[in-house]
Amino acid sequence: MSAVEVKAPGAGPTRTFKRPMGAGWWMRNANYFWYVVREFSALPLALWLLWLLVEIKRAGDGAAQYSAHGSMAFVVFSVVCLLFALYHSATFLSLAGVIIHVKVLDKNIPSRLIVIGAVLIWFAR
Repeated sequence: MSAVEVKAPGAGPTRTFKRPMGAGWWMRNANYFWYVVREFSALPLALWLLWLLVEIKRAGDGAAQYSAHGSMAFVVFSVVCLLFALYHSATFLSLAGVIIHVKVLDKNIPSRLIVIGAVLIWFAR
């Protein structure tokens, strides 16, 4: 909530005006919505990576005792995490042209070429 203090010259005590902001403020604008989705994408990715660490530990205990986790719920969760990871990566790489500035012969390389290069390197890996 943002607050604005209003005081007229020669008036008494300062009054504070609190602008109401609902819980769904980020859903009214598409840019805010996709920003919040991008920031939220870190949570399921972190949970999936923690599960990966558990699986690595279980595999390290011995091949004879290890059984891979292949339930349908885990597969669906993994696919959702993959979609979040792809979205997170694509939005990050789209900012590469804004962040990285490269000069060749005293001319800046266009930001679009930097983004295309970053995406090509991402696919090449």
